[in-house]
Formats: sequence, C-alpha cells, structure tokens
Amino acid sequence: MLKQFTSLSPSRLTYKQLHNTINLKYYVMKKISLTISCLIFCIVAGFSQQQKHAFGIAWEVNSPNNSGYLTKTSWSGGKLEYRYFLKPNLSVGGAMDWASYSQYFSRQTYTKADGNTAITSDFVAHIYTLPIMATTHYYFEQKAKMRMYVGLGLGAQYMEQRLFYNVYETYEYNWGFVGRPEFGILIGRPESHSPILLAINYGFATNENGITKKSSFNSFGVTLGVLLK
Repeated sequence: MLKQFTSLSPSRLTYKQLHNTINLKYYVMKKISLTISCLIFCIVAGFSQQQKHAFGIAWEVNSPNNSGYLTKTSWSGGKLEYRYFLKPNLSVGGAMDWASYSQYFSRQTYTKADGNTAITSDFVAHIYTLPIMATTHYYFEQKAKMRMYVGLGLGAQYMEQRLFYNVYETYEYNWGFVGRPEFGILIGRPESHSPILLAINYGFATNENGITKKSSFNSFGVTLGVLLK
C-alpha cells in the first residue's frame, strides 16, 4: 500500500527527524507488549512454583540473513515462553517473541512488486516481526552448573513492513509459517528455581516480502534470560 505520510511536513526530512517521528509508534507498541508480558508473567509465575511448570522471560538479539536488503541487527527484541515438563528431560509449551528492525538506505529507485509504482528517494525501512509458536525441548544431563538442551518451535509469524521516504509511506503486512530450531544452556545449580537461560536459534518464516519480492524471511538470534521453575 502506497500512501502519503500526511503527519509529516511536505519538505524534505532528514533521517533523524523521520526516525524520531516513526519511533513514537514503535515505542507505543513496545509499551503494549511489555504490559502484556508483565501480566502474563504475574499469572504464570504462580504456576512456576510447581516442578512441572516453567516460565521464561528473555532479551533477544536478531540478525536478518536473507531479506535481500536489511543488514542491521535488531537489539530491541524480547521473548516470553512457557514450558510444561512431561518428564525431567522433556517439555512442551509455547513461546511468543518479537523483534523490530530499522535501517536507513541512501537514494535509490524502489519499485513495487506489481511493477506499477516506482519512486526514487532515500528511505527508512522498518520491519516488525511477532512469531507465536508451539515448542518442545529435550534436556541433557546436568553437568556441574550447566544443562544443555535442544528445542524446536513451530507456528505462525506476523510481519509488518514499512518504508518511509520523503512524504510517502509503503506499508505491507502478512502472516506466514515459522520454524525455529534452538540450542541452549541453563546455567545454575540443579536445585535452582531460576537458572540463567542462554540460547541461539535460527528462524525461517514464509512471510512474503513485497519490497524484495521474496517469499521468506530468515534470521539468526541470540537469547539471554531467566527460566523460572
């Protein structure tokens, strides 16, 4: 969707002015996400006192690797997850995480996928992703203060894509399938109820990207948080 960004003045905007204006929306979105996260945290934390329940909250850093134009790493990501232990070494559950990407591009010609619209300008690209997945994890034997695990998440991912250039905005959003294998380590004593969680993952999603005419969006991520159990 191509529309005039009427909330900005018609004059040429600097990257800093445009970035600050756009960031207001993402600031509000983050506040809403954090509020929901706190509510879920309070509700589930009570269940986490039982040995079969665990609740995780973490910070995530994500780097896109096949978008065709994004190269900058997202430092503004987060993750919430719930794990139910079927056995001491096996759990199932669900996870929701988010990432916000932002990058400035110098002057170039942008053509829509339909080939009917083309604009030459510098622009700012913003992409917001929200995967919601069912998860399963397998845990290896505890060694000293570390316990390694492998996991897999499958589900759906919402992706919002915006380009801002001069007084115009290109806006697209869609849902796609997402898969995410994960390798992690729980750091803490065996009797600890709040081990540190450190993990790496690779996410592949089928979200369509009209900007680069691709039908996937993949990323590599690092997770650092705590697992309450």
